[in-house]
Amino acid sequence: MLIETDGAVTLIAATSDTLDAEDIGGDALAAALGLAKPLAWPPPFNGPETRAWMRRLIAAQPDRPGYGSWYVIADGRPVGIAGFKGPPDDLGDVEIGYSILEPEQRRGYGTAAARLLVARAFREPPVRSVSAETLPELTASQTVMQRCGMTLVSTWSDPEHGEILRFTVRR
Repeated sequence: MLIETDGAVTLIAATSDTLDAEDIGGDALAAALGLAKPLAWPPPFNGPETRAWMRRLIAAQPDRPGYGSWYVIADGRPVGIAGFKGPPDDLGDVEIGYSILEPEQRRGYGTAAARLLVARAFREPPVRSVSAETLPELTASQTVMQRCGMTLVSTWSDPEHGEILRFTVRR
C-alpha cells in the first residue's frame, strides 16, 4: 500500500479493491481502508465514471501505481480524493486533481493533499512541472493551487463545463 503523509493529512493510493469498495459506498471504502466512516461520500467529481477511468489507469500502469487516485485521510476518516491524471507526459508534466467532501472543506485538507502530490511528483526525475485545472467560480480551488506555488498559465473552453483555468508550477 502506497502512503504519503505530512501530519495534517495522509494519502493512501487507490487500488482496484478500494475502488470496488468505493462503488458500494463510503462506509465500505472506510472499512476496506480500516478507517472510521466518512461524513459523506462521494466527493464532488468522483462518480462511477471517474472510478472506471482510475481502474483503466491502474491496469495500464501496473508498475506506476502512484500516478493514479489517492484517498485523502484526516481525523481517522476519508475526507476526499486527490491524485494524478496519469504519469508524466512527453514534456515531463503531470496533472493533479483533488476533491474534498463538502462538510470537510475549508480545513486545509485540499492544500495539504495537493502539496503532498506536488512534492511526490518532483521526487520523480522525469517530472518537470505539475499542473491542475479548475473552473473560474471555484476560487477555493484556485487558492489551493496558488498555495502550492502554481500560477495561472492558460485558459481554454470546454464544451461541457465552459472556461477552464490551468495552473502550473515548474521544478
